[in-house]
Amino acid sequence: MNDFEVVCRAQIDGDFEGFDDEVLFKLNNGTYWVQSQYKYWYYYAYCPEVLILRRHGVYYLQVVGQNEIVPVAQISDVIESRINGDFNGWEGETSYQLTNGQVWQQSAYKYTYKYSHMPSVVIFNPGSGYVMQVAGTSTKVRRIQ
Repeated sequence: MNDFEVVCRAQIDGDFEGFDDEVLFKLNNGTYWVQSQYKYWYYYAYCPEVLILRRHGVYYLQVVGQNEIVPVAQISDVIESRINGDFNGWEGETSYQLTNGQVWQQSAYKYTYKYSHMPSVVIFNPGSGYVMQVAGTSTKVRRIQ
């Protein structure tokens, strides 16, 4: 790891559950980073300290004290809101009104039942279309209002 430059040292804002596919990482310095290459690694920590590293123009995220790293890209177009009412999961073409007035609809088929009342929502575009994360689950979405 000697050929990596440390770009910043920060903490994950909340739960960290490792790497998967297009995972969004919100740091306590206000920046957002999205996993840009598929890699699965499960590791749970609450608000772990992380490093953003750079090598040959590519950015990586590493949890301090762990060996695993993953390529990431910084993004800025992130929407944070809440579902205006109950969330019952995904049913194929589910649409949800947010408390900020926006309405988003599921754009890829996925069926998952998960109930939560007025849960927090994060919507972001990792480069392959918008993704909505809510109540520990996510799917592709499109804005309809």
